[in-house]
Amino acid sequence: MAKKPMTETEVRGLPSKKNTYALSTGYGIRVHVQPNGSKYLTWEYLFPPIKTGKRRVYYFGTYGRESEGLWSLKKVREEKYRLDALRKQGQDPDLLKSTDKEEIEKTATYTFRKVADEWLGSRKSRLSPFTIEDYRNKLDNQILPVFGNISIRKITRNECVNFKRSHSERAPEQARKLLMVMKQVFAYAIDLDWMEDKNPAYESKNTQTGHKSKPLPSLEDWKDVPPFLVALSENKCGGEYTTVIAVKLAALCFLRASSLVSTKWSDIDWKKKLLTTPYDRMKTKKEHLTPLSDAAIELFRKLEAINGHEEYCFFSPRGKKFPYLNPSSPNHHIKNLGYEGKMTTHGFRSMAMTHGQEVLKTEFHIIDLQLAHIKGDKIRQAYDRAQFMPERIEFMDRWGKLLIENGLEV
Repeated sequence: MAKKPMTETEVRGLPSKKNTYALSTGYGIRVHVQPNGSKYLTWEYLFPPIKTGKRRVYYFGTYGRESEGLWSLKKVREEKYRLDALRKQGQDPDLLKSTDKEEIEKTATYTFRKVADEWLGSRKSRLSPFTIEDYRNKLDNQILPVFGNISIRKITRNECVNFKRSHSERAPEQARKLLMVMKQVFAYAIDLDWMEDKNPAYESKNTQTGHKSKPLPSLEDWKDVPPFLVALSENKCGGEYTTVIAVKLAALCFLRASSLVSTKWSDIDWKKKLLTTPYDRMKTKKEHLTPLSDAAIELFRKLEAINGHEEYCFFSPRGKKFPYLNPSSPNHHIKNLGYEGKMTTHGFRSMAMTHGQEVLKTEFHIIDLQLAHIKGDKIRQAYDRAQFMPERIEFMDRWGKLLIENGLEV
């Protein structure tokens, strides 16, 4: 028997938990409950509206009373029906907005919340799902509770500076990122002529905290690498099978976690032993090629035995935010191995650069290319994506053998 759609009272009464969770409210609409108690509503749909269409997520906004400028369940359902009708006519809901722009310009009632929702929707085709989720969390948890219901035109420079300062003492890097998100929202409004051409969240000496980001932990001394590889292979902390494989492949391929765990079977060319990561899943927004060593191939084959019928190599049936392994899972596993503060998934990139040069004597530019550090002439970047591929294949093969020789088991 089908479950009844949730009522307004049921959604309002959903309790917060340690981690964000999502529930279906009926009619294809999901409510996401944040650890701080705030909620936002989304709708998953296919576009084009056929079986082969791409699955997309439409963010309505923060749940609450309409009188406070928020989205009630009733309002969301009405908007969903309107958008769905247009979707079936061939229009992508992500490009449609509920408020007429001419009316907005006349009345100046476009709130920061509405601008932020529209800005984030416009970025979904350009940013990774992980980045979109990160921006959504920053908005819902910190920014919107303060500025959400204020007209975009009425937020002052002084308010933005004070907001950043209120977060700087506790988390200076987080404060910088919050202001960065706000700056992009304001820039979007300025581009559409919804506010004056003066961004109140611009960075300056008054907003700088003096905090310098520390590089993420990595095993810079080679003598520390073999014990780590042994610990990873023994898996005494009892990590999940796919998570352990993800960490091993991160060590062998040194892709960023979000790029690695979102790998699809269609990305792998078994004959050429090559993994292609599309531009939309790379931080650089450039397609990236990763030669696969024998060890990496063996690990992907093990994944194929359990997830070969799925779209994603790291498919996760319990995934809430993603249909694949959460990008934070490999880092959690490394911590559980006893390497918190000593090593991270991103640290494999530094490991490859350091020990690739010092142990394998590989030239810097070969490793730099394999790390997808895009530099230099734009024409060269665009037309020479496979540059130095023979050298990169040799390096990746030698790197794989080096890790196997020093304790990594596949």
